[in-house]
Amino acid sequence: MNLYIDYGGTNFRYSFDEGKLFNIKSDDVELIAFLETQINLQKDIRKIFISFAGQVKNGKIVSAPNIKIQNFDLKQYFYDNYNIEIILKNDINCAAIYEHSRHKDADVLALLYIGTGFGSAFVIGGEILSGKDNIAGEIGHIPFRKKNFMCGCGRSDCLELSVSGKVFKDGTFNDASEDVKKEFLDGLAFAFHTVLNLFDPDVFILGGGVVKNNPSLLNFLKEEYNNSSFRAIRGDLKISISDIEDANIEGLKILSKG
Repeated sequence: MNLYIDYGGTNFRYSFDEGKLFNIKSDDVELIAFLETQINLQKDIRKIFISFAGQVKNGKIVSAPNIKIQNFDLKQYFYDNYNIEIILKNDINCAAIYEHSRHKDADVLALLYIGTGFGSAFVIGGEILSGKDNIAGEIGHIPFRKKNFMCGCGRSDCLELSVSGKVFKDGTFNDASEDVKKEFLDGLAFAFHTVLNLFDPDVFILGGGVVKNNPSLLNFLKEEYNNSSFRAIRGDLKISISDIEDANIEGLKILSKG
């Protein structure tokens, strides 16, 4: 039996094989204790697949801007203590694996997720763009506009501080002030045009809780595309909202069969 986990900044989702998907608040979870409890309860867990909202490399969490855990070698710990294999992947990369399974003909697929944070992933020629330290595509941490508060990564000018669920506090996009809305849309347009010019994707997908609750963002990006540089020579771009809430889990399941 496999255990699949999507560990986000707000929600912690998990399921066993094709069973029920459970959802609890991430703030209520201590990951190591949770995994050890499940291992002791279930007994027959063979592998644990984790989609994690942070930067990971070689089975180790190296940075977690929106989660209070980092710099821990999960893979080695659970192999040494339980002889169980941990497969740990960045969450947006997992979602991109699923989205690419729906768009297999895409030469370049770009995925932007706006939820607790602001993440992105790119599939080029059928492969996830990783970079030398497995952090390629971290668009939310590109410098944008300086704030008087800090991002979890340690900077005060990350794009994520303008474009994410954090900026709405306890409200929604529609509840926000006009200044907050304008900065959000300015930042989203900045990210979108950066992706267009750097990667020239043929499929562009939006996902995440903020997008789900504000589908009008799709029309905003379509208008931005029509006014984009090189529009006269650009081909059609498929811009859409992800059709599934649990793309990260589905991406893990694809990996498990792979």
